[in-house]
Amino acid sequence: MDGAKHITKNIRYALAGEFLLAMLKFVSRRAFILLLGREYLGLNGLFTDVLSMLSLAELGFGVSITYSLYRPVAEGDTEMIKSLVRLYRRVYRAVGFVVLAAGLSLTPFLGFFVKEMPKDIPHIPLIYILNLANSGISYFFAYKSTLLYVHQKKYIETSIRVFVSLAAATAQIAVLFVTRNYLHYLYFSIAATVIQNAAVALKTDRLYPYLREKDVRPLPAESLREIGRNVRAMLLHRIGAVAVFNTDNLLISKFVGVATAGLYSNYMMIRGFLNLMVSAVFDAITPALGNLTATATDERRQTAFYRLHFFSAWLFGWMSICLCCLYDPFINLWLGEGYLLSKRAVFLIVANFYVNSMRTPVNNTKSVLGLFWEDRYKSVVEAIFNLAVSVILARRWGVEGILAGTLLSTLAFPFWCEPMVLCRRGLHISAKKYFTGYLIHLALTVWAGMATWLLCGMAEGFLWKSLLCAVIPNACYRIAYRQTEEFAFLKKTAKRVLQKYERRG
Repeated sequence: MDGAKHITKNIRYALAGEFLLAMLKFVSRRAFILLLGREYLGLNGLFTDVLSMLSLAELGFGVSITYSLYRPVAEGDTEMIKSLVRLYRRVYRAVGFVVLAAGLSLTPFLGFFVKEMPKDIPHIPLIYILNLANSGISYFFAYKSTLLYVHQKKYIETSIRVFVSLAAATAQIAVLFVTRNYLHYLYFSIAATVIQNAAVALKTDRLYPYLREKDVRPLPAESLREIGRNVRAMLLHRIGAVAVFNTDNLLISKFVGVATAGLYSNYMMIRGFLNLMVSAVFDAITPALGNLTATATDERRQTAFYRLHFFSAWLFGWMSICLCCLYDPFINLWLGEGYLLSKRAVFLIVANFYVNSMRTPVNNTKSVLGLFWEDRYKSVVEAIFNLAVSVILARRWGVEGILAGTLLSTLAFPFWCEPMVLCRRGLHISAKKYFTGYLIHLALTVWAGMATWLLCGMAEGFLWKSLLCAVIPNACYRIAYRQTEEFAFLKKTAKRVLQKYERRG
């Protein structure tokens, strides 16, 4: 199967799988809230963010190894692949033990992360430990799924994950209705994690039997030095990412309350669903981009990036408009008016979504080009700035202040630093063209968003608002972009995919 077919299959499986899982998660969240309440929901989101902070133990090693695998996979160098996988396995086993040990050491200090610990929830330390076990297990199997990803066969992992997750979520909903016991809910989560990872590992071993061979040569010293350098850089990037993206819930729990953190987690669940759908597309594209950049000229890399950036601007602009207009109507329909945040908070959530999503084409291209070192200190400065500003603003404006702090830290550092590094060091082009294009995309999105917002304000019912969100922004983009080369390429690609499906039909 060639690269284009792999990409199409990865996207098809991932989008279908994530959609099915999202529908079940929405049903599961509704049952969770009805049967357990807001405080359990807030506690669940809090522990998720605490455990995300422990992912710093991973040191960015996974991204570094993924980059190192692109060339040997493209060249069919199985000996090098075996050496890299063995290193990956050893490091991640150590990381798994470190995460579990560090997580256990935090157990006596859980009260620090919450403004007021819920008194009606029993066994809070045990709940945390079970969440920790569920998080730590995956580190012992991660190297297998990475190999599928680099070989552009992520659809295999997606199929396994969807099947196991559907079964587990169904069981979790059933056990909540029967027992209303959160501990039983977590037991099923752990079982699903073990089964999913074991199934992926077995399938990978069958596809690539050379992984079981014992004669594995040591990695060349040059490769080890390169990986070590990338790991040091990625550690700093990881610190920034965790401090920015995994602390909002913690800060809300600390300065506002765990119940409000539960409300915020509902918005994040919807945003997370969109992120998963987007990741499904970009995870399918990125390995092919990695294989391309391993052998391509600067001109081909530049063309690929411009097309990816154009696609991202259209996609994320449209999604942001949909979130602005449909966030509250959907949550009101799904959970009720008592689960809504303020309009300002919703706008800041959407603004953060847009700004951070627009970093995706830049960071994905940087990743496949191995540009980890050049802007490594940016992440540490961003992390410090984000925490300081968010804490200061939280004391005055609560949730809105925390979200504003996150947005300000992103605009102050990665917004301009990451594209500068990519343009100068990776693509060898002027960053002015990138920022000019970005501002044009943003202006069009604001204009299309205002038009859609006004029309949605005159519409009654969620379905009518959804229809307007589907039509108006895309019509605006279609009119504005119809003469561009990137639009012509996107249109040609879409036609080719549709014709392939028509021939199958």
